[in-house]
Amino acid sequence: MMKHPKSASRSSVLLLLLLLLAFAAAAQPLGSPSNNIKIDQFGYLPNARKVAVVAKPITGFNTAAEGPYNPTVTANAWQVLRSTDNASVFTGTLTTWNSGAIHDQSGDQGWWFDFSALKTPGSYYLYDAANNLRSYTFSIGNNVYDDVLKAATRTFFYQRLNHPKRVAYTDAKWADSASFEGASQDRAASALDGTSPKDLHGGWADAGDYNKYTTFAAEALMPLLETYRQHPAVFGDANGIPESGNGMPDLLDEIRWEVDWLKRMQDATTTRGLYLKVGVTTWNSATPPSADNNPRYYLGECTSATISGAAVFALASIAYRSLGTASAIVYADDLLLRAQDAYARASSVTNGFTTGFELACDNQVIKAGDADITEKQQKNLVFAAAVYLYEATGNTAYKTYIDAHYTGTYPFTDFYWGPYYPATHSALLRYASLPTTEPSPGVPFATASVAAAIRNDKASQDHILSIDDYTAGTDLYRSHMPHTDYAWGSNRTKCYAGMNNFDFVAWDINSGSHAGYQEAGSAYLHYLHGVNALGKVMLSNMYSYGADNSANEMSHAWFRDGTNWDNALTSLYGPAPGYLTGGANKYYWVSNITPPYGQPDQKCYKDWNTDWNNVTSTDEASYSITEPSISNQAAYVGLLARVIAYHSSAVLPIGFLQFTVQPSAQGAQLSWRVDGTDNLQHFVVERSFDNRRFDALATVPGVAGLRQYQYTDRGVRNNERAAWYRIRAVSLNEVDLSPVRPLRAHSTLGLSVSPNPAQGRILVSGRLPEAGPVLIQVTAADGTVVRAERTLQGAGEFRRYITLDGLAAGMYWLRLQSASGEESKSFLKK
Repeated sequence: MMKHPKSASRSSVLLLLLLLLAFAAAAQPLGSPSNNIKIDQFGYLPNARKVAVVAKPITGFNTAAEGPYNPTVTANAWQVLRSTDNASVFTGTLTTWNSGAIHDQSGDQGWWFDFSALKTPGSYYLYDAANNLRSYTFSIGNNVYDDVLKAATRTFFYQRLNHPKRVAYTDAKWADSASFEGASQDRAASALDGTSPKDLHGGWADAGDYNKYTTFAAEALMPLLETYRQHPAVFGDANGIPESGNGMPDLLDEIRWEVDWLKRMQDATTTRGLYLKVGVTTWNSATPPSADNNPRYYLGECTSATISGAAVFALASIAYRSLGTASAIVYADDLLLRAQDAYARASSVTNGFTTGFELACDNQVIKAGDADITEKQQKNLVFAAAVYLYEATGNTAYKTYIDAHYTGTYPFTDFYWGPYYPATHSALLRYASLPTTEPSPGVPFATASVAAAIRNDKASQDHILSIDDYTAGTDLYRSHMPHTDYAWGSNRTKCYAGMNNFDFVAWDINSGSHAGYQEAGSAYLHYLHGVNALGKVMLSNMYSYGADNSANEMSHAWFRDGTNWDNALTSLYGPAPGYLTGGANKYYWVSNITPPYGQPDQKCYKDWNTDWNNVTSTDEASYSITEPSISNQAAYVGLLARVIAYHSSAVLPIGFLQFTVQPSAQGAQLSWRVDGTDNLQHFVVERSFDNRRFDALATVPGVAGLRQYQYTDRGVRNNERAAWYRIRAVSLNEVDLSPVRPLRAHSTLGLSVSPNPAQGRILVSGRLPEAGPVLIQVTAADGTVVRAERTLQGAGEFRRYITLDGLAAGMYWLRLQSASGEESKSFLKK
C-alpha cells in the first residue's frame, strides 16, 4: 500500500534526524578532558617528536584539583584516537619520568607518552581508557602553526601607536581610532629639558604601557630582522594588515613602522644621535588607547639610544636591500647612512668606544621602564653594529674593531651562550659565517682564527639548555631552564633557549647533532603551547586557533582589569589574540597572592591582570607575571618561525632516549637506549680526541626488540686526555647520529682552593694535562654565578688569584672547567 506523501515526508525527516543524532553521538570524544595530560594544543608537524607529559601534582596550588589522578601505566593502555570518529590509530605505554621522582621545578610526578610514530595529518586526542580521561584535541599537519604565526605577528599591529585599527583589518572587538594624536601628544611631544616639541609619532607601544623606548626597540627589532633573514619564506604578505598585498612580507611592513619611528628619534637631534624615550609622566592611562589624552614627553640623546639605533639601522638596511626592489634599495641606502652616522656619533662621544658611555639618562620622570642599559650591554651592541656595518659596506675599519673586541662580548666573557643577548649571538655567528679569505677587494671576509674561535666556542655549548639536558631528561616538561631563569619574562627566556638550539643548525655547527638540536629547540615551543605545569597555552585568547586552555588575561593598559577587554572567557570582547605573556616568575614578591607567590618555579604564575587594586590599596603587580612586550613577541615569533622552517628537513633519529659516558677502571663505559629497532642493522661507536674528527671505534650489532646497549672503550683506562663519543645508528633506510657525549675522567686537575675560610681573595691552583681554554667560576649556594673568568692556560702547574670583594659571607663553590675535565671545591667566605 502506498504511503501518504505527508507520511513519507515525516518518515524521511525522522530518519534524517536519527542519522544526524547518531553521527553527532559518534563524533563526541570519549572521556572527560583532563588538564593533567599536557600536549601542544595547536598540534604537531608530521615529522616532529611528539611527547605528551602526564602529570600528577604533588605540591603547588593545583594539587587539590588535579593531584588525585593516577594514570594507567600498564602496557599499551594509552591510545591516540581520531577525533572525527574516535577510531584508535596508535597505542602505547607511559614511561615513568626519573623513576617516579617529584620534579622540583613543578612539584609534579610525571610520565611521558611518545606517539612520534603517528605522522598522518588529522585531528586527534590521547585517551586513558581505564580512567576515562582524555587530552585536549590537537592536530597533526604541515600547517598547524601557520595561523598561530599570523596571530603572533599581528600583535605588532595592535601595538602600533598613531595608527587606526579599522574593522577592515581587525575584528570589531579590537577596532580603535588612531591614538596619541592630540595637540600635546606624539606629533608634538614636549621635552623634559625645555627644548621645542618634536614630531615623534609612530612606532609600537613597548609593552603593557603605551610608552616607546629606543633601547627596548633594538631588543625586539634585531631578533625579528635576523629571523626574517634566516627564514624569509616563512613570512607571507597576507596577514590582513593595511600593507598586506603590497609585495613586501607583512613582517617587514610591521618592522618598518617601528624603524620609521627610530628615524624620527634620530632626525629630532642635530647630532645624528638618537633620543631615548617617548611617553607619559603619569600612571593613569586610558582604555582603549585612542581615549588616552595624557600629554607626551621625550628624553633626549643618550649613547645607549644612539648605539641601539646604529645596530638596528645597519641590520635593517641588509634585510630590506635583500628584497631587491628599487624602493626597498632606496630605503636600505637611507638606513645604512643613518647607521654609519649613529655609529660615528657614538664613537665620538665615547672616545672610540672606550670611555664616556652614558648610564643614567633615564630619570624616570617618564613612566615606567628604565631605558638605560649597562656599559657592557652598550659595547655588545657596538660589536653587533660593527658586524652589520662591515657586512653592508666591506669597510675594514669595522673588521678591525670586530677582531679586536669579539672576546669582550657576553658569550666569551661569561663562557655562556645562554638565552640572553640574542643580537650579539647572531652578530658573532654572522661574522663567523663569512669567507675566511677575501673573495675580491671590498667584499667582506672574516679573519680565519676569529671565525674558528667563535664557531668552536658555540660548538662547546651543548650543556647550555641544549641537547645534554634534553637527552638526559632533566626537565619533566622537556624544556630545561635553571631555577634562576624562572624570573620576570621567563617565557621569553624559553624562546631564546629554543632559538639557541636552532643556531647550531642555521650555522652548521656540530652537524652530527642537528636533528637533536631541532628536537630540543622545538620542545621549548611545546612548553609555550601547553606542555607545562599549568597545561596552559601562554598566548592570549587563542581559543579560535585550537587552544583549550589559553591565557585569558594579561597586564596591558588596553586590555586591563574591569574593561570590556578584560578576560577572554568572561568579558564582552577579551584581549586580542596572540600575545605572549611574561611567564612564571619565582621572584614575585606580593606574599598574600598565592599563586603565584610561594609556588614551585613553573607554577609561579597566575592568569590575571590586576595591578593597582583600589579595594585593598595594593599593587598586585600582575605586570611581573602576565605583561606582554614587543621583545617577548619577537622571541616567540623567532622560535615559531624556526620550528616551521626546519620541519620539512627534520628527520627523526632512530630514537636515542638516553646516552651516557662514564669513566671506570676498565675504561669508558658507554650506555645508550633507543625507542625502537625497526629496520635497525647495527651501531657504530665513534670516538674523538678533539670533538671535531670522529673515528669509528667498534660495531655493535642491533638486536630486534632490544633497546638498551652498552660498550666499553678499554683504550682510555687511566687516560688523562678528554675524549668525546657518539653513536651512529645504521638502518635499512637511513643513518642517524646520537648527541655527542664527553668522557668525564676521574680527577686529574688537582684543584686546590686556599685559604679556606677566606676573606679578600682565594688562590686557585692545579695542574692541566694539556694547554687550552679554562673557565673558573665562583657559584653561590643558590647556584648563582658571582665570579667568572675565562683564560688560556698552558699545560702544567698553574696558580691564579680570585678576588672575593663584594661577596657576602657564606658558602661558595669554585668550579674549574677545561678540555681535560672539570672539578669543584667548596670554600667559606668569612
